[in-house]
Amino acid sequence: MRRRKPLPVQDIAFVGGCLCVDFVNTTGARSTQSERERLQTYADMLIWSRRAGLLTSAEARRLDEIASNHPAAARRTLSRVCKIRESLYRLLRAVTEETRPRADDVAVIDRLSRLERQRYDLAHQGSRYELRRRQSKEELDCMVWPIVASAIELLTSPAVARLKRCGECDWLFVDDSKNRSRLWCKKECGDRVRARRHYARYKS
Repeated sequence: MRRRKPLPVQDIAFVGGCLCVDFVNTTGARSTQSERERLQTYADMLIWSRRAGLLTSAEARRLDEIASNHPAAARRTLSRVCKIRESLYRLLRAVTEETRPRADDVAVIDRLSRLERQRYDLAHQGSRYELRRRQSKEELDCMVWPIVASAIELLTSPAVARLKRCGECDWLFVDDSKNRSRLWCKKECGDRVRARRHYARYKS
């Protein structure tokens, strides 16, 4: 069977229905020997973050400049971000399979959640108070924090009951269909399943 070439990060679909789910979908075929990793470089991470609305074009350019001046730091950041992604993937997949998550994955996301909450300051605005995020967009890992916030929001909301794993690939998605009958993360996955079924009927 011909191996499918992975889509570049600029073409990857956003079908997860939630920021953190789209983040874990930046790679695929995890259970095979040909994992389809889209975040090959820190620049790929910037492209995805820009597409996800986490960075403006100017912010992405500034981070790209910093990464160019500090390539080793950028590589370490990408490695760390991908490790966080895999912990989050295993945690969310455990939800879809109704299995007990790994304690170390829970600990990773819990620690990040605590750090994320520390990045807010109480501010007085007009006649009310509000929490304002204290975040420098010149931190190489600045895109991690809204992803972590998204993960905590999903895990602690009723929407987590609608989280599913695609019946064709290992991507995850929040099923927002009316009768909760969605089986695949994207049309292409459904098309592949139907094509195999058609071929099997033809061969028999």
